[in-house]
Amino acid sequence: MRYCCVVGCSNAKAKTDCRDKTFFKFPLKNSQLLQVWLKNIGRQGFMPSCSSLICSDHFEENSYSTCRFTKRRLLKQEAVPIIFSKTPKQTPKVGLPSSATDGNNMQPDGTKHGMHSVSSQTETFTDVSDRMNKLKDELKELQDSLGKKAFIPENISNDTQMKALTGFTKERFSCVYSFLNVEEDLQTGNFCKRPVDIFFLFLVKLRTGISNEFLSVLFEISDSTVSRYFTFVMTVLYEKLKLLYIFPSKSKVVESMPRQFYSENRDCRFIVDCTEFPIQKPNSPANDLQFLQKHKYFKRYDRHYAVRDHQLHFTVILW
Repeated sequence: MRYCCVVGCSNAKAKTDCRDKTFFKFPLKNSQLLQVWLKNIGRQGFMPSCSSLICSDHFEENSYSTCRFTKRRLLKQEAVPIIFSKTPKQTPKVGLPSSATDGNNMQPDGTKHGMHSVSSQTETFTDVSDRMNKLKDELKELQDSLGKKAFIPENISNDTQMKALTGFTKERFSCVYSFLNVEEDLQTGNFCKRPVDIFFLFLVKLRTGISNEFLSVLFEISDSTVSRYFTFVMTVLYEKLKLLYIFPSKSKVVESMPRQFYSENRDCRFIVDCTEFPIQKPNSPANDLQFLQKHKYFKRYDRHYAVRDHQLHFTVILW
């Protein structure tokens, strides 16, 4: 069970009485903002991970915005937790023994023993510091080694492999990703993977059609997470591209139309046809009922499309 990291807060994502609360991750990529968060919650020595959370009880209402894709509450870029319990901590009082209050029993000649204690303590701290630096270097080497083995765009060695996976060369992939300008929108999903990796997963799924189970092995995530990533990227791209006008002008249609066909069909702008695509059976019963034809483990859907200017222009889907 993942709890809120604020001291004294017992809210957790799995609790039924916390369903109306939102849990936010620490701003690990913004070191200055992260230090402000840790200072405000009183845990400056704490090292948060990507799974560490703070609940919405510790933020003001004006700290939120709403994601237009998921309708979830999102933190604004500079939001900080400022709402905490005002109950002060009581420091227990420890009474001194009567011998300590008696001035005749004081022993002022313990200076040599005190100096020896501080000296040994300083040597211990030095050893610990050296060991920590060595462990940090080893951790960095391991992270670099694992990064080279991860299934990410940077580790695809050549254009042939990239085209087999996504349909683009490495340079074209970067250009398309930059042109679509979806990085900020993909970050609103609050996922552990980088936006470019999520976009890469989406293209691999489109290009190859491999199962979510196989993609979960490649990207080291669960198959349900693969489905969630794919659906989210598809929603973002739909919002980005739905206003794009894909039909050419009438003059271009006439220019590319065969003369004999044009002489008999001067008002034709495109040819409507229909085809079927076999797809996997949906897990959701509601979506399952929307399909017209059933065939064992597969279903089909009809898509009407327009053919014009020697190109396919998809127009409408009939479930």
